[in-house]
Amino acid sequence: MNLVSTILQFLAPAIINKIASSLGINQGLAGKAIAAAIPAILASLTGATARPGGASSLSNVLAKQDPSLLDGFANMIGGAGQKALTDNGIGALSSLLGGASTNALTGAIGKFAGIDSSKTGTLLGMVAPVVMGQLAKSSSGLDANGLTNLLNGQKANIAAAMPEGFAGLLQGSGLLDSVAGQLKSAPSAAAPGGSSLTRLVLPVAVAAIAAVLFNSYGCNRTTDTTVAPATPPAATAPATPAVPSADLASLTTSALGALTTSLNGITDEATAKTALPGLSDIATRIADVKTAAGLLTGDARQPIAAMITSALPGITAAVEKAVGIPGVGTIINPVLQPMVANLGELAK
Repeated sequence: MNLVSTILQFLAPAIINKIASSLGINQGLAGKAIAAAIPAILASLTGATARPGGASSLSNVLAKQDPSLLDGFANMIGGAGQKALTDNGIGALSSLLGGASTNALTGAIGKFAGIDSSKTGTLLGMVAPVVMGQLAKSSSGLDANGLTNLLNGQKANIAAAMPEGFAGLLQGSGLLDSVAGQLKSAPSAAAPGGSSLTRLVLPVAVAAIAAVLFNSYGCNRTTDTTVAPATPPAATAPATPAVPSADLASLTTSALGALTTSLNGITDEATAKTALPGLSDIATRIADVKTAAGLLTGDARQPIAAMITSALPGITAAVEKAVGIPGVGTIINPVLQPMVANLGELAK
């Protein structure tokens, strides 16, 4: 089990988009902040269990978590329940870490993602209940000592997921002391090829998309009217630098969300042709993510794979709907086919 990956799988692109919209910020910034917040919260809680009475305090907080919170979480964002959710989230963190440490965590995440402190506090208040809820679910039946052992066993995963450059913003706060010895090397604790969920679900979903594309394009291609993929304008084509893993998470979230939106906007051949330049740009972005992810090792790649895994059901549905429209498959499949192949490679 990898707690970081499990939580990231829950916070699918659609939920991150809702969080971003509720805060009035860019989805990429929200994704970057969340990618930092999740391992930071887990590291802080791991450290808290090492203090006298800390494990018992955390057990008590987790015991009070609403077991239905995760099921109804998406509906709370942007709704009447959002304020209570965020207040409870910040309150739980403050009770376990102290007000000063919670403020330090808020400030570091805001500075890292480029979000002002008030919005960062609200975002942290939204993410904390998800972390607590998943931790409560994963530690069900464990006493305080069992909970401590569970978190200690996650140190490698937590350290591997910590965004590059973020830990320095919390220097001197003591919040990352529990994983300080592993932050530099961040060894992989997962079996080669990623988590079991990623290894099983992602290839199946990619194969499902590939089958849809083959049936609509490879078997039913009757004309030579295929529109060649448009070359995206140079101004919109992103560079391919060595991107920190947190930035890769936000880039991946943005690209997957844009892909689903573009596919859902296709209703006929005319809209397919209109969408083609945007799809080509998204394909380029996913290819860039693949290139940059190839520089990462072990669990550092797992948040990316987890995001893709959680997004693929929606992407599969959108692909099926789009290519099922007469004439559309021959237009968009030349772009979609290599994109699906890259998504499959990102799972490895």
